[in-house]
Amino acid sequence: MLTALFVEFRKLKGSLALVLCLIAPALVAILMALICLRQPAMSWTLVLTETTGLWSFFVLPMTVTALSILLAQIEHAPRAWDHILALPIPRWHLFAAKSAMMIILIAVMSILLAVDVRIAGALLAFWDPARAATGGFSWELAARLLGNIWMTSWFMGMLQLWVALCFRSFVVPLTLGLGGTFVAVATFGGHEAMFVPWAMPVSLLTKDVARAALAIQMGLLGGMLTFAMMLIHLSRREI
Repeated sequence: MLTALFVEFRKLKGSLALVLCLIAPALVAILMALICLRQPAMSWTLVLTETTGLWSFFVLPMTVTALSILLAQIEHAPRAWDHILALPIPRWHLFAAKSAMMIILIAVMSILLAVDVRIAGALLAFWDPARAATGGFSWELAARLLGNIWMTSWFMGMLQLWVALCFRSFVVPLTLGLGGTFVAVATFGGHEAMFVPWAMPVSLLTKDVARAALAIQMGLLGGMLTFAMMLIHLSRREI
């Protein structure tokens, strides 16, 4: 299994997946810096809250959609599945490694977002001290907010990856991601948002602690269940 995971990591060399993981968090940090330039100085707590809101509301669902497509197209594009599935390796190892890489990359993007926001805040303080965030930057708060969002993204991530692996064409997972994101926007603020995988991360923005905890549980349990179903399905299916 470790070998399969290492091979999966090596496949990322030269892939646009790594570029996406670098650009997406940076864009959110830049956008937040531009927002700060147009408003009176905000506290770091508010900056982190607003940043995670931007991340979870739209950027994360679309990034997860694109990431799932890029990971699947590594094999789909050169039609390499016939060769890979013929190797003397348990099929579930291959798909489990692909899933683990998906979750790891989302975690990496979450870490990069915290770092990028801190750097953007330092640059903003240098450029326009009057707009600089007040108070101290809390790595603990950033880790808690982004960690919770990461956990709620498991369901969405596994579902997107499953569909991306099932279909050679990127149109199907792209349509699913766009549709899911629009549904998440439409259900924002409603109780039903907790049951929409693409809306679970943004459900954490509520002040209802019980609702936020339920969103995390739904994201984790839904992700693990989808992961198990994906392994069973793809291990028995010709791709």
